[in-house]
Amino acid sequence: MVDQKMVQMWIDRAIYDMDTAKAMFQTGRWIYAIFMYQQSLEKCIKALFAHQDKEIIPIHNLRRLAEVASIIHEFDESALRKLDFLSNYYINARYKEDLNQLSKGITEAVVQDFIRFSEGIITWLCQKMK
Repeated sequence: MVDQKMVQMWIDRAIYDMDTAKAMFQTGRWIYAIFMYQQSLEKCIKALFAHQDKEIIPIHNLRRLAEVASIIHEFDESALRKLDFLSNYYINARYKEDLNQLSKGITEAVVQDFIRFSEGIITWLCQKMK
């Protein structure tokens, strides 16, 4: 039986992380904005796990989470590349110490693209859980 409280907890956390990502974007902290977009997507997929009455697995790779949630086939190649980028960026943001290297190629336009992408995926996932 689906635990709606668990589903809602994960959705609430995903929204909180998305709001944090937006705040980081507004202050120009783009590294952390992208980091938080990954976190928001991860938590929303885990909400889908709860909705599917699946065990929440402690992994962070968005492609792998989409596979386990049986939604991987619904992503086109461009979306999969973005999921992979976010997953890799998440790891690098946590462990790389060179902020200049981590910031390379991250522009306002890139972050805005991830805003649109992440919000779109989260909206789509929330619709799947209705």
